[in-house]
Amino acid sequence: MRTYPKWAELPEIDLYLDQVLLYVNQVTRSAIFQNDKGLTASMINNYVKHGHVDKPVKKKYSRKQVARLIVITALKNVFSIQEISQTLEILTADNHSQQAYDGFVACMNDKNTENLPQVVISACQTLKLYEKTHELVLELKGGTSDDRKPIHENEVK
Repeated sequence: MRTYPKWAELPEIDLYLDQVLLYVNQVTRSAIFQNDKGLTASMINNYVKHGHVDKPVKKKYSRKQVARLIVITALKNVFSIQEISQTLEILTADNHSQQAYDGFVACMNDKNTENLPQVVISACQTLKLYEKTHELVLELKGGTSDDRKPIHENEVK
């Protein structure tokens, strides 16, 4: 089972775009299904352009931006970017990014969810059910949970 890194485990140094892509895609790798290629540079650029993620400083992304990209990448198959972004804005108000991110991680890593906002718990449960559904579909098709090919490609045989 994949575990998400806590805030304190995220890179302390700011990362360049290519490093962010490698890191975020590695962290969220088992949340990537079928044709989803994970996080791309153009996605990050769009997220920044539309205000879902803060602009990089001197082409580098901070821990706060990396945490936000992990959450967005994990949830983007289940929720729209607008829904994710609006919820994150509410949860990270008053500069509570670390607390909100660690709550998401605790929930996804099956740790204590006491005192977490219900919206975080619900989003985590939805994502887990989505992932489990994909695993079950792959099993029915004779694949494995590590199989990243689109289902229709498996049928071509």
